[in-house]
Order: sequence, then C-alpha cells, then structure tokens
Amino acid sequence: MKEIKYEKISDDINVAQDARGLILTTDACLLSAFVSKNAKHTACELGAGSGIISLMLLSQQKIKSAVCVDFQPDICAVAEENAKNGGFAGKMSVVCSDVLDYRPDVRFDCVVCNPPYFRANDGRMNKSEQDRLTRHESTATVGDFAACASRILKDAGAAYFCYTPTRLPELLCAMSLSGIEPKTLVTVYPTAHSEPSLVLVSGKKGAAPGMRFERPLIIYENGPGGPYSEDYIRITTENRIEL
Repeated sequence: MKEIKYEKISDDINVAQDARGLILTTDACLLSAFVSKNAKHTACELGAGSGIISLMLLSQQKIKSAVCVDFQPDICAVAEENAKNGGFAGKMSVVCSDVLDYRPDVRFDCVVCNPPYFRANDGRMNKSEQDRLTRHESTATVGDFAACASRILKDAGAAYFCYTPTRLPELLCAMSLSGIEPKTLVTVYPTAHSEPSLVLVSGKKGAAPGMRFERPLIIYENGPGGPYSEDYIRITTENRIEL
C-alpha cells in the first residue's frame, strides 16, 4: 500500500513521493542543477523513481521533454501522477521497465541517472523492501545503467550521473567501457573538513578522452544543519552548478 508524501519543488509544483522509497534529497537537487540547459533537448531519466529530477528539469525549462524509466510499477504510477498534477503530462512520459530491457525506438539528447549506491548485499539493509530495491543493485549494476545510457543516447549526447564516491572508479570504468567518455567531475562535501558524500560526473558519447576536475562543492559553511555555503545557495537559486 502506497504511503504518499508531498514535497514542494517550485512555487507552482508539489510532487507526490512514495515514502517507502527515496524521497527528495540533496542528490536530486544537485543532479538537476548539474544538467546543462537546452530547451530543445529530449532527456531520459534512468531509475527515475517518482520522476522528481525530470520534473525539476522541466519546471526549470532546462529540457524540452523527458521519459522516466523505472522497474517498480507502484513508483511509476506516482511518477505518472506527478506529470499530470505538475502540468507536464504532454512533456513527461513514464515507462515501467528494467534498464536491462529498455530499448526505445528513439534516441535522446541527454540521460540523467542516480544509480543505486550499494551492491546487492552491501550497505545497511533497509526495512522497506521498496527502499532496498531503490538503494541496492537488485537487478542491474552501475555497468548496466551506463550501458543503457549509451544505448539510448544520440551520438555526442550527454550523460549525467550522481553517485557515491566510494564507487567512483566503477562508474568511470563503466562509462568508458560503454562508450561514454567522462568529461567533468564535481566532488561534493558536507563541510570543508569532512569526507566527500557525492560525486557528479558528466560524460559525452563517443568523445575523445579528457576529463576536467571542478573545485570541491561544499554544502555547509560550518557543519551539518548550519548555514549553507555561498556556492550551494547559488546552485539552489540559479539551478546550475558553476564552480
């Protein structure tokens, strides 16, 4: 049975989220800000959940349209509700499919993806089965997500990933092996004195090797719960990452 919570992502849009799975996080906000704006671009969000990242991109007019792909029927139903309630039913569609099987007839300008951070039997096993399926590689690995991204991208299309720093080498290797060359890396730290909590990586299909390292992105000035850094405030107000 679904347990729905609502979260405000803009002045006009409240999104429904199944509370048994992942809800709106810093990860989603940063990944949507990481995507370059192009109002003509079509996007595909892999492992989309309730479609929050696609909704943010559409509400910010950073893309033309989005297809959300997830393998959990209950969560796909929530994503469809969000598209309708947000006024994006004509611009956001939902496909219930595993990334292993997803083979659309069209190709996309960009792919956005926040793959499960834990291997199948690693990390804290959550009480919620749906939460476990969202956070752990239940059917598809990070390599499978990268392979799907490459398969559905146009030549020279862009891929944007948000991932855990502990598995960064796996992500970079998976991207390269799939024909998506890593181009930009942003490392995210809760504070200047903490270990990194996230990495943001962009890649380009069929590009030549060569990656740019941006300066670290610090979320809090002093400590968790304290004032946000100037960089993070600018990201949340301008919906883009420029370090």
